[in-house]
Amino acid sequence: MKTKSIISIINENIQKMKEPKMNKTMRKSKMTTSIMALVSIAALTAQVRAAEFDLQKADVHDRMTYHRSIDAAVWAMPLMNFKFYRDALADAGVGPGDIGYYSKVQDWRMQAATPNNTTPYILTYWNFKDGPIVLEIPPSEEGVAIFGTIMDAWQRPLDDVGAKGRDGGRGAKYLMVPPNYNGPLLPRAFVYEQKTRYGFTVLRPILTGGATPENLAKATAFTKKIKIYPLSKAKNPPKMKFVDLYGKLLEMTPKVDGTIYKEIHEMIQEEVVLDRDLTMMGLMARIGLKKGEPFQPDAKLQAMFDKAGPEALQFMIEQYHRDLNPWMWKGKKWSVLVPAGAAETEMTYEFPSFYDYHARGALYYAVISSVKNYGTATFYLDCAETADGKWLDGGKNYKLVMPPNVPARDFWAITTYDLETASYLRDLSPSSIDSNMKNVKKNADGSVDIYFGPKAPEGKESNWLPTHPKRNFFLLARFYGPEPALFDKSFELNNIELVE
Repeated sequence: MKTKSIISIINENIQKMKEPKMNKTMRKSKMTTSIMALVSIAALTAQVRAAEFDLQKADVHDRMTYHRSIDAAVWAMPLMNFKFYRDALADAGVGPGDIGYYSKVQDWRMQAATPNNTTPYILTYWNFKDGPIVLEIPPSEEGVAIFGTIMDAWQRPLDDVGAKGRDGGRGAKYLMVPPNYNGPLLPRAFVYEQKTRYGFTVLRPILTGGATPENLAKATAFTKKIKIYPLSKAKNPPKMKFVDLYGKLLEMTPKVDGTIYKEIHEMIQEEVVLDRDLTMMGLMARIGLKKGEPFQPDAKLQAMFDKAGPEALQFMIEQYHRDLNPWMWKGKKWSVLVPAGAAETEMTYEFPSFYDYHARGALYYAVISSVKNYGTATFYLDCAETADGKWLDGGKNYKLVMPPNVPARDFWAITTYDLETASYLRDLSPSSIDSNMKNVKKNADGSVDIYFGPKAPEGKESNWLPTHPKRNFFLLARFYGPEPALFDKSFELNNIELVE
């Protein structure tokens, strides 16, 4: 059966939208409908192509190509996190050395891997186009401080900054230089060798008393004291550009399907090839991902990609939520945020004799930012299943009882995320309940009942987080200022319970 190409359908729809009798509103409505239809057509086309590749009937050569395609997507996950982060910010008007910030706490439109929903973010990135880069972090002020991590394009942490970072809230200049740099430095600056061309940071204001309008205004004013500039312009830094991201849709979550291989190829062209990745580059050459060469998969290879991409994602989901992350307590479906090896390798998974890119890929499916010293300022736990091992289903109703006296000096928070994207559930609000919220009802013993489901239980609206009836979801429990009871396991969280 002959079908029209997607390009021909696009052209036909564009011509129809140019009809002179259509007013602006009609054109906008028709354009929206057409775009949604085209997205559906593209998704259906990918499914058809994937169905054309049958692994059971494939010969040894095609099976090798298919499995290497899965490996390539897992290997590239942290690099893809950076690429989608950078590209989304660029689309929102935030270029290299600019700063994107939230004047209010972000909502579901910040589509990134497990962002919090209690403090606003500050987002920026840079490259070495104009040489070494200086990042100036201001000192903490009354009621507002900052915390975050400087990373390279592979999400490897260079250092933590701010109140819980290297400067301890005193403020500092952080200087990133490329490998083998032998030029001038900056007096009293902390210096780091950044091995990739791109770097970025994800910063969070620490607000005493929570995200009140007054504190959010303080956070914005504090943000505008941050500076980024090339070392060559240190004597006269250029004026900073700040972009308020609140209300903007940022698609920072990598879409791990058949299109991810084009994204990987693009990033391979931009970034340096690290010595540790030479073998992987040989593996990827078989599937058409070569530095300095065009990406031109034929129909057969694209069919393999369309099946391999989603399978790579499913592998990372299973690895992260069920296999790699150690369980926090016996008999409880709460696991630690990171697979084993995070502390020993500072979340790089680069061991002396090998690097565990499977564990690394699984971790960075779930987090947008690494951290140099995990557990000093925050501690997170993950829950994606009921006690009997079933995925949390957005079409069902659940209840979680937060015990009294949670060992967190600052506050605790429970946030919902989409299982597939690891980001906020789309079009739903709120995403979090935390101990700073005045409207959340407490029980007589100080515990808090939190409800999850498509509809709020009657009279429990203030303690309810909505879920999408057709999507699976998971929870993160965040502890800001974690205390010893959390680590010596004298405190335990309860399992989430299905409510019939």
